[in-house]
Amino acid sequence: MAGQHTVIGTGEVGATARATSAETTRMPAVGAALRRPRPPVPTPPAPAATATPAPARSGVRVEIQALRALACSLVVLYHVVPLRLPGGYIGVDVFFVVSGFLITGHLVREVERTGGVRLGTFWARRARRLLPAALLVLVTTALAVFVWVPQTYWQPFLREVGASALYVENWVLSGDAVDYLAHTNAASPAQHYWSLSTEEQFYVLWPLLIVGSVWLAARIRLHRRTVVLALLGALTVASFGYSLWTTRTSPPQAYFTTPARAWEFGLGGLLALLAATPLAGAHRFRAVVSWLGFGAIAVSAFAFTAATPFPGTAALLPVLGTVAVIWAGAPRDDWSPTAVADFGPVRFLGDVSYSAYLWHWPLVVIVPFALGHEMGTVAKVGVLVATVALAWATKVWVEDPVRTGTPLARRGLGATFLATAVATALVVGVAAGGWLFVRHQVAEARASAAAFAAGGDPCFGAGAMDPARACSDPFAHPDTVDTTFAKSDVPAGFPCLSSKANTEVLTCRFGSSDPVETVALLGDSHTASLYEAMQQVAEDRDWAVVTYLKAGCPALGSDRFHGANQPQDELPACAVWGQDALQQIAADEDITRVFTSYRSDIYKYVGDDGGYQDDIPAAVVQAPLQALADAGKQVDVIRAVPTTGGVHLGPEQVNLEVSAPDCIAGAGDVDDPCASPRDVALTPDRIAEAALAMQDDRIRVIDLTDAFCDATECHTLIGGVVVYFDGSHLSATFSRTLGQFIAARL
Repeated sequence: MAGQHTVIGTGEVGATARATSAETTRMPAVGAALRRPRPPVPTPPAPAATATPAPARSGVRVEIQALRALACSLVVLYHVVPLRLPGGYIGVDVFFVVSGFLITGHLVREVERTGGVRLGTFWARRARRLLPAALLVLVTTALAVFVWVPQTYWQPFLREVGASALYVENWVLSGDAVDYLAHTNAASPAQHYWSLSTEEQFYVLWPLLIVGSVWLAARIRLHRRTVVLALLGALTVASFGYSLWTTRTSPPQAYFTTPARAWEFGLGGLLALLAATPLAGAHRFRAVVSWLGFGAIAVSAFAFTAATPFPGTAALLPVLGTVAVIWAGAPRDDWSPTAVADFGPVRFLGDVSYSAYLWHWPLVVIVPFALGHEMGTVAKVGVLVATVALAWATKVWVEDPVRTGTPLARRGLGATFLATAVATALVVGVAAGGWLFVRHQVAEARASAAAFAAGGDPCFGAGAMDPARACSDPFAHPDTVDTTFAKSDVPAGFPCLSSKANTEVLTCRFGSSDPVETVALLGDSHTASLYEAMQQVAEDRDWAVVTYLKAGCPALGSDRFHGANQPQDELPACAVWGQDALQQIAADEDITRVFTSYRSDIYKYVGDDGGYQDDIPAAVVQAPLQALADAGKQVDVIRAVPTTGGVHLGPEQVNLEVSAPDCIAGAGDVDDPCASPRDVALTPDRIAEAALAMQDDRIRVIDLTDAFCDATECHTLIGGVVVYFDGSHLSATFSRTLGQFIAARL
């Protein structure tokens, strides 16, 4: 996916491609059989005389195994060395097409043999094939999190483990990607299960579509083939159109959600209906098509990057390349890809690709925690070796025995579904138990922090930065610091934020019910993190405060600003909201003062040529400030507070500021280990600069830098309080202690 902090997965990566020899030779007859009404007593059609099945090992199509091996390699290498293979995420699209082809072919053949689909049998077979390995990796991952990962990560990681066990991880990630508080979460070791979730949803819905098509064909007296093709084709086209639209308007939704990905399964399914078996002969032509298909996949893997809008039209290249390879089969021409596809290591990797996919990402995420540092070359090689070894062991000792050689495989459907429910509940229970344990600890730490704040310690939090108090070691790491609590210590102003796409001006009000003065708090999420600070000022001065806040949006009333990670259609929403908020504040005679603040460095200004520019014309900023002052308001622009300054570079996470709680937790019990140089942590504030240049007594700038920084560094641990709950937003506890600095400036 383009620019999103996401991972690539596969559900049917290692799902069996095996079909009996009879099934393989019957595949050309599927289309012909669908044209006939269902016979009273179904009989297997005779093998097509002209069919030339692909070379196979016990019914395995080698070109499909080669696609699995290639796709698995692309995904794994992309996650281990992302800069070397920037488009390796397209491996998942290959798997989706393969799954659509295999499952549709299987279901249609069953319809032709029996006149219907035994849904219970189909789902039980899928459960025995996929769930044992998937649930084993999940429970192992949860245990590894408990052993090696700091508690600050437990809740988001375990939440995704539970979501993956229930196969809704794709929807969780789609929601998190647009959730202002969750979209910068670190990639969890279960995040790759999003594609397995997509495939499991496909396995539930696809057979119902086939059954419904057969039922409809009988009722309206049309050929089954006509109805199946019509419905499948319509769904494929609709899904592709939806994918194009959401790729432009909501990239996370396009990338993760099943409706936006169904067309990839659909193309594989249409191929199974129209050309299940390669044409007889024409080996040289099929060899060319096969090479072109593999080439399209390879070009995608090397040419695409995180900036490529995906899936959208870009996904057509690897998807159609996969279709071409499957259609071409395994031609016997001397220079065809068949020899490579049937090479022993390629066959082996295709066989273990499902388990390899399951194991590789937890290793990529957790090994750095176990080592205490980012992986070097030796560690990365070790991850690759461990991935293959674990995949082989899981295939031999878990996948194959559960699927074919255990009492579970020989008993009725009830036994399979009961075992599935019990195993899933076990994994969800382990994840939920760890999550609740952390929740209990956070509640205790929250109460403790509130008690410290109420105790009046002058050196607590920001107070430790006041030189008049002569606090010793303001940046010490006392035993009372709880980084897990700090990560959840979100200011109360965040629920007051209007969502990015919402143009309605929503307000919150706090402070005195009979105020001496009513003030407005206007800005973005960084302004919202000043909520507790303003609450303290309001209590001291008998003020009422009304918030006008919108996530990722400067309230300047201009459609020239574009925030970080904003879809293109949200520019008008920001401008409309800003204009309305400014007008409401100006028209409210009760409001006498406006506090406003922005993290201005995250916004891009759209120049006259339509391109982004970092320089913001002063007049664009000064006009709304001047309008508020002319309406009789005192305007106080609070300079943007420092950030953590650091950057985390890794798979699926690029240019994300280091979370202060995570950084402090990882460093251990040492004095502020995550401080940043002033020139790094103090980002340019062009809005404050423009306000200063106005030289208007009605428009002032409040600079709180001294509450965060000494002469050389800006700090993340001050007065026994973690300053940020993420990388740049103040924690509620520290914000509360910052109120005294705002009061002093006033």
